[in-house]
Amino acid sequence: MKSKFAKSVSAAILAMALMGQVSAFAAASGFKDVPSSHWAYNTIMWGQQNKVVEGFQDGTFRPSQGVSESQFLAMLLRSYKTDIPVAQAGENWSTPYYTLAKSLNYPVTGNVNAVITRTSVAELVAATQGKNYSGTNAIKYMLAKGLAQGKTGNSVDGYQGNDTLTRAEAVQFIKNVLDKLDTTELLPRPSTPSDPSELEGIQDGSNTVVDRELEKIGKGEDQQLAGLATKVNNALKGTGFNVFYNVEQGALGVDDPKTNRIMFLYFKEPMYDGTIIQYANLVDSGAKEMRSDYVNAMVKAMNSLGLSVGETFKKTLDDADWDGKTRTIKIGNTQYNINPTHAGDGFIAVIQ
Repeated sequence: MKSKFAKSVSAAILAMALMGQVSAFAAASGFKDVPSSHWAYNTIMWGQQNKVVEGFQDGTFRPSQGVSESQFLAMLLRSYKTDIPVAQAGENWSTPYYTLAKSLNYPVTGNVNAVITRTSVAELVAATQGKNYSGTNAIKYMLAKGLAQGKTGNSVDGYQGNDTLTRAEAVQFIKNVLDKLDTTELLPRPSTPSDPSELEGIQDGSNTVVDRELEKIGKGEDQQLAGLATKVNNALKGTGFNVFYNVEQGALGVDDPKTNRIMFLYFKEPMYDGTIIQYANLVDSGAKEMRSDYVNAMVKAMNSLGLSVGETFKKTLDDADWDGKTRTIKIGNTQYNINPTHAGDGFIAVIQ
């Protein structure tokens, strides 16, 4: 079934992108590496104030660092229970947390230093709600309850369960749980799998904002769109990336066949008399910088579409991604309103 872009991206987001509105941020942080301009500032401050998270001895929080199973478990349990005993002499600091988790039959490996995956996070979160879901069903539970929207779409594939979490993203997950579920205590995980009937309606396959057509580039009923796709395809020859387009949705995009992730989508938006570009997955989980190969491919695609951008645009995009603030840049007669929504993800309104 083909999804509609209008259903995936709200008019409010598009309007905000076109007007270049900026979200408000609070004052300085208690962590020296989390300035008030950081996209996760408010979430991290919430976690600190509610004793969900702690920083390191050097006064940092290290928001972009991958979070381990023990760290996420501690954050999760603290969000419900703050009087967990301190580890005894000779014990690992995480031992009391693992002891509590095992008494509740939570799915933990005990590998304190292993970086946790998004699937394992889903399994743990479901367990705190008294559910025994694993793998795909655990992800469906997160999506069905609105605890996550996925990275590339509201589906199991879009959730990207094999990806790891940064410390900042981990706090956001936990805040979502407490904001959207009315649980006040940790519930034990049943010994047998829970009934999956409540998970109906969540798709397994990729449900990104545009479906990838199987038509050959340069052919199709929309010759203008097919022609644009041909230009992008020619510009990206030799890069290893795929170009696709969807006639029904009037969109074309670029994806990475190695990961099956979309990183660039181009939409003509008659409602706003402009063009909307969606970018996604430009930052790998745990990484501190955008992927240069993805950004360069995006710039090549834009140039082939007549949007002449270069190093200044890339620097502005990087700055916006770092602090989560909207940036407006004018190149020639074209204005670009860069509107980040998450690390490596966002929308660009192009006004010509």
